[in-house]
Amino acid sequence: MAKCEVCGKEMSEEDGCGTSKIHIGGKVFDRIKCGNEEDFDSDMAENERCHDCGAKKGFYHHWGCDAERCPACGGQLISCDCEDVFIKA
Repeated sequence: MAKCEVCGKEMSEEDGCGTSKIHIGGKVFDRIKCGNEEDFDSDMAENERCHDCGAKKGFYHHWGCDAERCPACGGQLISCDCEDVFIKA
């Protein structure tokens, strides 16, 4: 069992992270929800969970998820080259 470092929820039991904004390079962005057309897994079925963090379609990925897309550059958030990336809980 693992808890999200940002929302403090048990990842496998909650629908998703409760934090909707992310700070990147001095700007604030809306995070991309699981299954949205901008998400890596845009073809998720209803009630399907993210393969990495367990968030359900329509909810936010938990912090550190390898399937979360960066809303600034479009790359994989955990490995993109954007600077000053953080979330305020």
